[in-house]
Formats: sequence, C-alpha cells, structure tokens
Amino acid sequence: MRKILFFIFISLFCTVSAQKRNQFKQEIQVGINGGVNFGKISFLHNDKNANSRYLGTMSMRQGIKAGVSCRYIAQKHFGIQLEANYVEGGWKEKFRDVNYLNNGVNVEGLTIERSLGYLEIPLLAHIYFGNKFRYFFNMGPKFGYLLNVGDVQTNRPIDENTFQVGVLKDPRIEKDPSYHKADYGLSIGAGIEFPIWKTRTILEGRYTFGFGDICPNSKTELYQRSNNQMVAVTLAVMLPVYEFYK
Repeated sequence: MRKILFFIFISLFCTVSAQKRNQFKQEIQVGINGGVNFGKISFLHNDKNANSRYLGTMSMRQGIKAGVSCRYIAQKHFGIQLEANYVEGGWKEKFRDVNYLNNGVNVEGLTIERSLGYLEIPLLAHIYFGNKFRYFFNMGPKFGYLLNVGDVQTNRPIDENTFQVGVLKDPRIEKDPSYHKADYGLSIGAGIEFPIWKTRTILEGRYTFGFGDICPNSKTELYQRSNNQMVAVTLAVMLPVYEFYK
C-alpha cells in the first residue's frame, strides 16, 4: 500500500509539474516611446473641378511623436497594447506652377505649412513571433483629440482673401479655424523587438489613416474631405512589471 501511495503521489506531482511547465506565462509591460512623425491632410473640395487650383501639391510634414504604453501578453503570439501619445501632424503644400487666384495673385512657388498637435490613444491587437528576439504586427483603432493648431507658415506673406472661394474662407489659412477636435482612424504597424537586460527595446514603423475630417464637411462647406494621414517611426522601451500563469 505504501508503494502504491508513493507511486500515486509521484505520478500526481509529475503531472502537475508538467502542466505548470506547459502553461503560458502571461506578462504585463509598461514603457515609453518616442520618434518622428510625418503627417499630411488629404484635402478635397466639394467642387473639385472648379476649385482644384486653390490646392498645391501636398507633402508630409515632419513632427514629433512621444508617449507611454501598456501591453498585456495574453497568450502565445498575441497581446493587447494601449498607448497615450502626443503626435504632431499637419501638412505642407507647394504651388509649383503659375497659378492666379483672387485679386490676380500669382501663387507660383508659394509654400504653406501648418502643425496640428493631437493626443492620440490607439488600442491595438499585438501579434508577435519569436521568443527573445521577436518581430510583430500591431493593428487597431486610434482615437485622437486636437490639442493645438500652429500658425500658418509661408515662404512669403499671403492674404486670406487670396484663397477665399465665393463667401467661403479657406480654413487651411484662417488664423482661428474651426477644426473638429475629435479624430478617429485605423493604425497598422510592424517592427522588431529584442531584450536588453530586463527591458525590451522596440523599433516600429506605423501608418495611420484618419476616417474623420478636420474641417466641416457639409455640402455648403468648402471641403468634402480633409482627413489625417500619418507615418511614424518610433523607438520604445518596455519593462515587464508583472508575470503570472493563468
């Protein structure tokens, strides 16, 4: 009987130990990130054929991106990541050809630049492969709130009336434009992650497409579309703060 009980005890111990070894160790990580952000706005007039001459060639405006993040690794190859970032977007444009607007003003060579600062909160599905060295994909919705609007920067003085269409002033160059505060969109990113001491260092590239418009977009307004598009490259450091078996 003693041998049988001893055998049962050893069997149970080995079974429990094997199960524990096979359990996935979940993690909660917190960290900081920072990098460079490139943003532009896709403007589209309601009457695009008649008013296209009022728009220059759009390009990306360089700004900063910085924030904090929290990640929950729920199971092997999958987790959820929540961030709170300050993102500096906006746009740049240049009129390359001879272009006469209101009052006979030629805007050839004119450049316009404006910064928009957002509080950005992405909620991302985190899919990764590998163990110590990992590569990963992030994807999920992004919610933003407009914190500040920079002054219009141009390479020469311009008059707001130059860009006015009928009775409609152009919100691109207004001193106090009525931009929508709330913004939302979709973020997709990819990158690599590797351990350094007890931390994990992360390099990521991310693209964000905005579904909302910064300008009023009714049929009586100047623009039907004015959505954010951003590309960011960031370096982050994550520290595991809690590990547990489910």
